[in-house]
Amino acid sequence: MPEWETLLWIFFAVVMTGVIVASIGVVGHMRRENRLYTAEQKLWAVLAQSGRPVEGTVRNFRMHPDNMTRGGSRGQTVCAVVLDVDYVDGTGTPRTASIHTFIEDALIPSFQAPGKRVHLRHDAQDPASVAIDRERTPLEIPRAP
Repeated sequence: MPEWETLLWIFFAVVMTGVIVASIGVVGHMRRENRLYTAEQKLWAVLAQSGRPVEGTVRNFRMHPDNMTRGGSRGQTVCAVVLDVDYVDGTGTPRTASIHTFIEDALIPSFQAPGKRVHLRHDAQDPASVAIDRERTPLEIPRAP
């Protein structure tokens, strides 16, 4: 095999190794981001049973910097957002929480309204542990049966 052909194969191997390593890094980053935004839904499942209901006000609304979306529970598109919410916990202490969650794209404009009221649930033992009460403030539009 000529020397130039050997160098070409070495170059190809280096490039392909770089592509594979970069792909693994991108997939890992995407999984980490998705876990961050689905953690609030898992917390709500726990707080729906034992959490205290409170009402909060959306102070700031931010979309994910890369406009991350995924399929919702009923096949619709949900968008990753961060809601900065002001609320008063069960002891009367004012608090602020940044809630990373997914909201259906059709509901995004209603959450961007200034002073949007949202229903929350928080842990009585840890008032900073807060999630959106999906029964009273839906994040997805219910589908017809």
